[in-house]
Parts: sequence; structure tokens; C-alpha cells
Amino acid sequence: MNSPRRDRGFTLVSVMVALAILSIGLLALARAQASIVASQGNTANRTTALTIARDYAEVLRSRSPWTLVSEAPVAVDARGQPLAGGAYRRTTNVTVLANNLLQVQVLVTYPRSTVPVDIVTLIYRSS
Repeated sequence: MNSPRRDRGFTLVSVMVALAILSIGLLALARAQASIVASQGNTANRTTALTIARDYAEVLRSRSPWTLVSEAPVAVDARGQPLAGGAYRRTTNVTVLANNLLQVQVLVTYPRSTVPVDIVTLIYRSS
């Protein structure tokens, strides 16, 4: 006489399928984590570039408006100080909009990006 077979535990096939599903989920999670880390690095570089641009715009605003001129790209460090091998590049464009009004644009490019940070300010120069 055959006794009824009792199902106890899991079969090898069900364990293999569960492991396959688990590994796919873990790989997706690892890929998402790598993307987040890369995004954080880019955000940190952009924030630094924005700080450099804002600080330099303020330096330019403190100067005499009659002496402001466009500047060629300058390599700077993370503090905005000129450095030959600096990771950031700062460019300044000064445009005369009217006899007494200047537009000053500060562009800062940063590592691993194609779009620079762009700060534009208007400066009034009295006669």
C-alpha cells in the first residue's frame, strides 16, 4: 500500500526560481544605487560651480563699473581661486546695454557636465 505523499519543504526548482528573482531584484537595486551616487557627485560639482559664479559676480559688483571688461576663461579651484590645473573654468562676459547699464554674465563649467552654470547681473554705472 502506498501511503499518501506529504509535501514538505520546497522543491529544487522553486528554490532556483526564487533565487533568480531575488538576484534580479538585487542587481536592479545595485544599479539604482550606482546611479544615485553618480547623481550626488554631479550635484556637488554643480553646487560648487554655482557658489564660484555667485561669489565672483559679487566681486565684480563691488568693482567700479567703469573698469569692468570681459575676461577669458580662467581655471579655478573649488574655492574660485585661480589655479593652473583647476577643475572649474570661469568666464566673464560684460555687455554694455545702455550708456549707464552693463550686463555681466559669469559662466562656470564644471567636471562631467556639458551645461555651465550661468549667472547674469545688471550693473548701473552713474555718470
